[in-house]
Amino acid sequence: MTDNIEQFFNAYLTRGVNSVYTEDVPREMMASGVNEDGWYEWKLIPGSLSNDDYKKVAAEFGTSLPVSFIEWHKRYFFADCDCSIVRLPHSLPSQPLAEIIANLDWYIPEQLIPLGLIPFASEGNDTGPLVFDTRGSVETNDYPIRVYDHEYDGELDGLSEIIFSSFDKMLACLTPFLNETNTRKHFEVIADFYTIDPDGAGSTGRPYWESWKAMGRANLEEFGY
Repeated sequence: MTDNIEQFFNAYLTRGVNSVYTEDVPREMMASGVNEDGWYEWKLIPGSLSNDDYKKVAAEFGTSLPVSFIEWHKRYFFADCDCSIVRLPHSLPSQPLAEIIANLDWYIPEQLIPLGLIPFASEGNDTGPLVFDTRGSVETNDYPIRVYDHEYDGELDGLSEIIFSSFDKMLACLTPFLNETNTRKHFEVIADFYTIDPDGAGSTGRPYWESWKAMGRANLEEFGY
């Protein structure tokens, strides 16, 4: 049976995976040559990192990463993971944890990590990082996800309500989003999150996702897409 991780990556690959070529890209990841504009099509290759590799990096920043996220990230090496509404950290064999480190190694995480909030991705509208909320939890497999508005400079007033109840549910929402926005409008597919993740996106996260839907409708009316 195909698990959530495999379903997510299968959906992502349907979008057309093209990136700007750099010397860090190994030949075995290249599904095409480099075109005249410097772009190439990439493919997944199996990951080779262990859980301990992730734990070691996280420990350097005084935190830890949930098992669900580690299992997803270590499954493959992949050159990009921009899902439009969420930008997840990619992983190249030469720098497999560079994006995860970049999400932990700046001023805002310095303020949030001691509070139990772990930045791991970027919000698609450039509001700020997505964070795992570990506060009050004894579970290490998965955590609720919130958005942090970077303009609040580390103050908790910049923290949103829970927008996904877990990373696993986030993948479960992103998979149909990637699959179906080829034929349906983004705001139509986002509405499906409410039933896929009733305890997160469909509960406290509903106002946040309603704002995305409103923005999508406005873009359709003004720009036709």
